[in-house]
Amino acid sequence: MRAVRLRTSYLKNPMGMDITKPRFYWNCEGGEKQTAYEIMAECNGKEIFHTGKVVSDAMTHIPYAGETLQSRDIVTWKVRLWDEKDQPGAWNSASFEMGLLEESDWLAKWISGDYKPKKKERYPVDCFKKDFQTKKEIKKARLYASARGLYDVCINGSRLTDFILAPGMTDYRKRIQYQTYDVTGLLQDKNTLELRLADGWYRGSSAAYGVTEVYGNQTSLIAQLEVIYTDGSKDVIATDGSFAWSNDGPIRFADLKDGEIYDAEKKPSYQGKAVEIMDSAKNKPHLQASNNVAVQEKETFQPKLLIAKDGTKVLDFEQNMAGYIAFSIHGEKGQKLVLKCGEVLDEEGRVDLSGIQETRPAKGWSQMDLIKKLMGAPIKGATEVTPKQEINFVCSGSEDSYKTSFAVFGFRYAEVETDIAIKPENFTAIAVYSDMETVGEFNCSNPMINQLYQNTLWSMKGNFLDLPTDCPTRERLGWTGDAQIFFYTGAYMMDTAAFFKKWLLDMQDAQYKNGTIPAVLPYQGVDMMYKATGVSVGWADAVYLIPYRYYKRYGDLSVLEDCWDMIEKYAAYLWKHLGMTDKKAAKENPYNAYTYEKGVHLGEWLEPEKFRDKEYGAQAKHPEECTAYFYLSMTTIGEIAGLLGKKEIEAKCQEYAKGAKKAYHSLIVESGKLRTNRQAKLVRPLALGLLDGAEKEDAQKWLVEAVKDYDYCVGTGFVSTPFLLPVLAEAGEVETAYRMLENTKKPGWLGEVADGATTIWENWEGDVSHNHYSPGAVCEWLFSGVCGIQVEGENYFVIAPLPGGSLTDASASYQSIYGKVSVAWKKEEKNISYEIEIPANTSALVRFPDGRKQTLGAGKYHL
Repeated sequence: MRAVRLRTSYLKNPMGMDITKPRFYWNCEGGEKQTAYEIMAECNGKEIFHTGKVVSDAMTHIPYAGETLQSRDIVTWKVRLWDEKDQPGAWNSASFEMGLLEESDWLAKWISGDYKPKKKERYPVDCFKKDFQTKKEIKKARLYASARGLYDVCINGSRLTDFILAPGMTDYRKRIQYQTYDVTGLLQDKNTLELRLADGWYRGSSAAYGVTEVYGNQTSLIAQLEVIYTDGSKDVIATDGSFAWSNDGPIRFADLKDGEIYDAEKKPSYQGKAVEIMDSAKNKPHLQASNNVAVQEKETFQPKLLIAKDGTKVLDFEQNMAGYIAFSIHGEKGQKLVLKCGEVLDEEGRVDLSGIQETRPAKGWSQMDLIKKLMGAPIKGATEVTPKQEINFVCSGSEDSYKTSFAVFGFRYAEVETDIAIKPENFTAIAVYSDMETVGEFNCSNPMINQLYQNTLWSMKGNFLDLPTDCPTRERLGWTGDAQIFFYTGAYMMDTAAFFKKWLLDMQDAQYKNGTIPAVLPYQGVDMMYKATGVSVGWADAVYLIPYRYYKRYGDLSVLEDCWDMIEKYAAYLWKHLGMTDKKAAKENPYNAYTYEKGVHLGEWLEPEKFRDKEYGAQAKHPEECTAYFYLSMTTIGEIAGLLGKKEIEAKCQEYAKGAKKAYHSLIVESGKLRTNRQAKLVRPLALGLLDGAEKEDAQKWLVEAVKDYDYCVGTGFVSTPFLLPVLAEAGEVETAYRMLENTKKPGWLGEVADGATTIWENWEGDVSHNHYSPGAVCEWLFSGVCGIQVEGENYFVIAPLPGGSLTDASASYQSIYGKVSVAWKKEEKNISYEIEIPANTSALVRFPDGRKQTLGAGKYHL
């Protein structure tokens, strides 16, 4: 037996991490059962950790417990395993490298351009340069870099592409990520280090309204290049006031949302000097290693040329994505090329951005203007739209090449405006997203369901760029509700372990003193809006649901430990704000002490219009939704407390959960409101466990009637849609669930597929964003329901496939943290055959649709 897929703190051979007590992970290959393991680690030729033979089947979350790790340490660790026959296997090894752990390690200074930025003004990209020489034979060289803004690095003409959109998105007031690069192979005797600095999330357009200067109006960067020679000596090239600077280079404007203006005639002169930034102790940035997968360039696409009715040329890359464009062009000096990127075309065949654009003052937002906008008042004076998603390119007169550097667009199409003859083959679209490993695969006999799966995967890719955004066009915000409902789906599709660990840090950074969190995070302005909606149930619940679901999927108790303070503060907020706000209603409510409705709640957001009540979209009280989610919060937080040994809080949560269930029963069941054709009102209590016995059976029956009455279309909104098919299946209505899944009418998942979608739409009509992953949460059921793959605990699965609908076959595989599990079924005349593979060192309970059960150990099975 051999250990494979070695990981350190969820990462493959990470460089520049600052986790001083990392954990080790592996899967098993060969043999059936791991009975023991042995780990050895060394640094600089010295053994620093050795477990000896440990009798255990554990292959995840094995803590490093060796000598204290120091800055820059390069650690090689290896592991070997003993199988069920107590025979040892071969060693396998991996490595990790520490970053800069102490503030004193940073010799570099924060630097900025030599100009004083004016409020609301936009500036060209800053360019910095330093020439240096190396003196001896080089052993290794590392570059550590970060920015308040976006940066990139070029050494001796080679641009570093390890990280795109570096340093990534955090609340810059709390924490700024830095990256570590191995640049050993790039150095020569004489060297040039060049750095560029753009606005990014720090100073550029943010959120739907394009608010600028969210974190400040002065961008800056920091970089430290350490050259280690074979004789042990070291040179450090650190940013300071000696760096040459200018902002007269080719990128005249760069904005994540609005695009770039690039003048190929221009080259940076570097005639000025960088200015060192002197931060006060209070405002000094806290640098932290990203400890996350990097945002990188991924798939590329070549376009076909379309011609609009008026003759306008449009490039169709045939896949909606988040990314940017590279091209080569030869025009006369000063000739221009404009590319306008978008997701859809209008009736004339031209790119249409109207569904994703907002209007903003041309002079930029003032606080008062923003308040008036949120209250519905018109904007006075000159206006403009955002996002523009444009590339404005000026030719040099020679053969020019271009690739976007500091912008990212949500697009499938690029409308071309130029007098220059273009060739589609000279244009390439490049998808950009966090470098998460694809761990899931699904396929079935219905090609439209397969396309739905691919659409969901592409919407995940388009929105997982260092944070989980709602869409890559209009808002680009880390909405908490979207992330929590999609968590399990995303984890089936891609390895999100490191990604969500980072975002949970963002969540802890964002928590308010009262215990709530904003509806979007990290902070991106418009606080008055996102703080108010942050308490909305289904969104606020991400504070405990994501840590809990993370634990359930990855078995990582440390995440619950790390997030406990945040979760406990939110529980305290809930307890403090129980009770109906209307005094008369509160007096008449026998369970008022367990009823929750405080704050602004979005309710069943994006519920089809047929079912929307008068309070839809209003800042209204939603005691039904709120009390249901209060029950969920108490059952879940209580379970978390129990796992962490916090018995008093566990008991308190259990008490409140019992009361909340009674309160919900009084509000909904006894009042007769449960008898409804509104799918969400039935799905919610069934999914959250609020009904028992005859009441549960009645609700299941009424839900089926409601589904049939709506012609098997989806009638749920934002927070209930993920539960719809599982609830039907649990009720024994597997065929009803399949009929909804396979329905090609709207509202419905395959209605979008029938319309040619390549990503998931924000709403069923398709008149706004075409890249919102959250409705794709239905794909969780493709794994857990259709093929029945469920992670039930450490080294343990439940396999409970549910064949049905028009499907004659289906297959899925999932590279879980415990190994790759796969299930395939096929209808053969009157029988159904199953192919199941259980990974080494795990077991599974198989539940067949006819009620049979079978326990399987590691291996391949034909059943």
